[in-house]
Amino acid sequence: MLTHDRIIQEIREGNKESFQRVFHKYYEGLCQYAFTILRDMDDSEDVVQSMFIKIWEKRESLIITHTLKGYLFKAVYHQCVNQIDHRAVRTKFQEISLVEKPNEVQQPEVFPNELEERVIAAINTLPPQCRTIFMMSRYKEMRYVEIANALNLSINTIENQMSKALRILREYLKE
Repeated sequence: MLTHDRIIQEIREGNKESFQRVFHKYYEGLCQYAFTILRDMDDSEDVVQSMFIKIWEKRESLIITHTLKGYLFKAVYHQCVNQIDHRAVRTKFQEISLVEKPNEVQQPEVFPNELEERVIAAINTLPPQCRTIFMMSRYKEMRYVEIANALNLSINTIENQMSKALRILREYLKE
């Protein structure tokens, strides 16, 4: 049986089997813990997966002074707090948007086929990686974690590329 320090050392050294053992041992419990905070199972799973991805990406500098279990639960707690803060910002933005434009109803000034053509043209202006990520998210309905795994990229890269895509599309379709 491996000791706590040995498991951490193996993860630091890039031992995937040790990392997977830790993942499988704690994943379900961490998801349940995140759910008690977030009250949304999809968000809870995303938070836990994101936390594990960050640990793996930063494994070489991983320092755990207490128990591994305690470290993981504390990391999930902080990710949940960040998620709640993000929700609050998004909600506030939506409220502000409604206050600024209370009577505006968005009616496209083009026919449905024209609108679809404009959306396709806008998507085609995206850089290749950005377009791929956007299509996986919006048309294949994949979560960021799934996209990150499929493309072997970090979740932060996926989030940044999606923000970039949406910014470009909004600008292109603004008229």
